[in-house]
Amino acid sequence: MSATGKPKDCDWVRLLEECRKEVADFTPNPYYRAAYGAEELSYWQHVPRWIYDDACERAPRRCLDVGCAYGTLLLFVKRLTGCEAFGTDFTDAYTSREMFERRGIGFAVSNVELDEPPWPPPFDMIIFTEVLEHLNFQAETTLRKLSRLLAPGGRVYLSTPDAAEWGRTTKYYRSYAELPEPREELRAKIVDDHVWQFDERELVTVLTNAGFEIVRSAYSKGNPQRHFNMTLRASR
Repeated sequence: MSATGKPKDCDWVRLLEECRKEVADFTPNPYYRAAYGAEELSYWQHVPRWIYDDACERAPRRCLDVGCAYGTLLLFVKRLTGCEAFGTDFTDAYTSREMFERRGIGFAVSNVELDEPPWPPPFDMIIFTEVLEHLNFQAETTLRKLSRLLAPGGRVYLSTPDAAEWGRTTKYYRSYAELPEPREELRAKIVDDHVWQFDERELVTVLTNAGFEIVRSAYSKGNPQRHFNMTLRASR
């Protein structure tokens, strides 16, 4: 990393692998070593390169990972740029507080759908990977919140399963329109599951309605069903 916080002559692929090994060494949840660690790259395979490219153009000062879970990408950003880094999740079952503290990364248990972020905005980068499908309420409300948290020129990095290959999740709702708006009285009913998986038309619609423009879009191969990978910016 250069003195300005911009990566300089960085082998970001090697750095990412170092971060994945560090997460595996520290995570308290055995599922990362048993399965998820081998799969996560297939979900957001384009995102690390996009983060690297954007950091080379404009050094981030603050990064927020919403639904950080094991924290691989957040650790990557922290080590790549040295920026202030923060992660939230609605549970700490996946997160190594020891690793976060060792790296100077803030962590708090917080539900993005119902709570305000524990740290004040703005953020230059927001990571939102493999979270959208877990939202229990109308996604536009939460996405608008993320848009408001962005610094001018900031970016959101998103990944989520493509319903065209994954299929619909009708365990909870038969259509996206049936999902309720976020309400505090429904907090106790929140589930940790894929509640709704979006097809391309739905995803573009909710992102546009929430005030985002799509800067980049690509498919990640998934395991084996593909995922959307996107870079977003606020359209305001």
